[in-house]
Amino acid sequence: MEDISQYEEDLWEDFEDDWFAPPQITYREAVERLQNLAINRTDVLVEWDGKQEWDGRRWRDDARVVFPEAQGLRVRLKSAAQLNHFERIVSSGIPLPERHAIWYPQDGAIKARLVGDFDQFHSALVRSLFPRQKRAVDLESPLGADLAGMLASTGAFHVSEAADGSGRSLRLVSVPPELSLLYNTRHGGGLSPSLELSGVSASNATEAQKILVAYGTSYLFGLAKAQGASLRLWDTGYRLGSRRGPSYSTKVRFPQRQYDAEPAELYGAGNAAGRHPVERYLKYYQVLEFYMPKAVDWEVTQQGVARQKLAQSPYSRTQKDGSLGIEQNQLDAVINLAVTPADVAGLLGDRELFTTLSNPRIIQHVETLEHDGSGAPLTSSDYRRDISSRVYGIRNRIVHMKEGGGVKGTPLLGLHSREARDLAADLRLVRYLAEKAMENWATDLP
Repeated sequence: MEDISQYEEDLWEDFEDDWFAPPQITYREAVERLQNLAINRTDVLVEWDGKQEWDGRRWRDDARVVFPEAQGLRVRLKSAAQLNHFERIVSSGIPLPERHAIWYPQDGAIKARLVGDFDQFHSALVRSLFPRQKRAVDLESPLGADLAGMLASTGAFHVSEAADGSGRSLRLVSVPPELSLLYNTRHGGGLSPSLELSGVSASNATEAQKILVAYGTSYLFGLAKAQGASLRLWDTGYRLGSRRGPSYSTKVRFPQRQYDAEPAELYGAGNAAGRHPVERYLKYYQVLEFYMPKAVDWEVTQQGVARQKLAQSPYSRTQKDGSLGIEQNQLDAVINLAVTPADVAGLLGDRELFTTLSNPRIIQHVETLEHDGSGAPLTSSDYRRDISSRVYGIRNRIVHMKEGGGVKGTPLLGLHSREARDLAADLRLVRYLAEKAMENWATDLP
């Protein structure tokens, strides 16, 4: 299972009381110690008005540690029990928020959050220690506890620049409390890994982050190649569009229509929530692709031409670019038969969906739907041509993985990019089109 969430809920409530040792000093004394440490730095502020009130569940008006040069990152000191970890951050740590990392210049070390398939990582960890182990290991067993202890102490998959272990080195370790505090993620005291890069020297935070990305990405690629572990550095690319998925009717009826088996399998694969959004998008697109020959044959017959290349897209495109020998226009033919203008108007009546599809900042370098100035669809407008262009444009940005860009130089829609995490609305759109295409070419059951 992939662990990529940001865990926006309250961190302090998520963990048991013994996550931090009981405080030995008062909250005020803890704040004063942090303020004294921050005096020596220009890039750290400790803000507190001297008040703290109990609301029956937690302390309010907590002190905040602010990092103005790290995108204004602000972290609450929720208890004096957290003092030891905050002291290390304030005394010598420099956050790298774009990668959910922290750099310790004096130690020459960078620690960074990782995301990815933790189940695969656990399997790789077991294989590295017990090559003959065939059965899955219960991570709740004593062996699982030993693995967690190893991550917390010596770490795993340690590599060094020099044979004697000197120079720069990388290893995977359990998530340190500093990362959990800084970025409000779950404390990884168990088997959640983070990356530790040691022996590095940088003149500033920007350079430190570049070093982290360069060496960290290469190391994780090597780990994937050697151990099959799918891990990557955190990237703060965030969603701009809707996160809402499709709605479901919930009603299952006795079948009366027969659907083609191959696209039905592709559609089912597209519905798999465990798949990456990019992969799901392509599965739905392949459903549309399956019906291109049928749609083209229909258009050739309707237009009365002898060959496919002589037939034109059902939508207004230039004579040069309108031939049904081009995949974009074959998609036009599928959509033209699968949905009506009224079908599309009903779908785009969802304001949240249309807002995303009409915003050029969310998925860039593809067709956006024109609105009426107030953010609503144009009255009586047939959006099918624009939808076809958008669906095909996203497909090209995913498929054409040429360095420097794909068709017409448009950049790749990267697997772990912000745009990939913003595909929810377009997944709803292409899923809907796939459904309608399957329904259009379904036949009566005997």
